[in-house]
Formats: sequence, structure tokens, C-alpha cells
Amino acid sequence: MPKYVNKDTLADTLVSTLHLKNKRQAHEAVNALIEEMSSALESGGVIDIAYFGKFYIFDRKSRMGINPVTKEKMEIQATRLPKFKPSQTLKKRCNQSLEEDPAQSNEE
Repeated sequence: MPKYVNKDTLADTLVSTLHLKNKRQAHEAVNALIEEMSSALESGGVIDIAYFGKFYIFDRKSRMGINPVTKEKMEIQATRLPKFKPSQTLKKRCNQSLEEDPAQSNEE
């Protein structure tokens, strides 16, 4: 079964790995990390984590679209979206199980 990761599981990992005194400290660390990353993206910055990947902002230009209900043309406003580009190391780790057991990829 695939592992599910959220703030709580990250805090548990910090407690066990760094031997923190309590889970509250771990939650504060996770929240500080997420706040710093969010702030960097909000200001248009880039988050580059070695061996993991890069988070950046993609500026989507405004464009013309069609309202599916009225079939009327309308302008879709420009938006800024966070994007993620995985590192080569992360890509290899994700595909490693496929290389070990090719039958597993055919089951899905």
C-alpha cells in the first residue's frame, strides 16, 4: 500500500528522527517550513531542494475560452500557479520498483 504523508506524519518523523521532546515542537517545525516555502512562492521565488526537486511559479497568460453552458466566448483571466519539477534522483527512485518487477506495472 502506498504511504500517505501529511503534516502529522511529517511531525511524527521529525520526533522519531531528531529525538524532539514532544510532537508540538515537530508541528511548529513543519508549519515553519511550509510557511517559508509558501512565502517564497508567493513572492515569485523558487524552492530548490537537492535530490528532490524544484517548486516554482508558472504565469498562465489570459486567454479566450467558451462558456460551456451559454457557448459564449469569454476571457479567462491570467493566473499564477505553483509547479513542481522532480529531480532526476526522485524520478529514478519512483521508477525503481518498475525496473525491479516489470509485471507490477501491467497490473494497473
